[in-house]
Amino acid sequence: MDDKNGFHAQLYALMDDFVLDVYSVSKNFPKDELYGVTSQLRRATLSVILNYIEGYARRRDKVYKNCLEIS
Repeated sequence: MDDKNGFHAQLYALMDDFVLDVYSVSKNFPKDELYGVTSQLRRATLSVILNYIEGYARRRDKVYKNCLEIS
């Protein structure tokens, strides 16, 4: 495995941990916030990760940097 694949495997693990942590913490939010703050926080978490993946998949430096900025 080269450094680039090692980096992405490590980043994948960090992203996975990030999502699991956010879901774990938000599970304890008040039930009346289920469709408010809880939902928004979970969607934002996934958005960060999906923007990174989209930028990386496009294989163009400027697009990648733009997606990172959006994240």
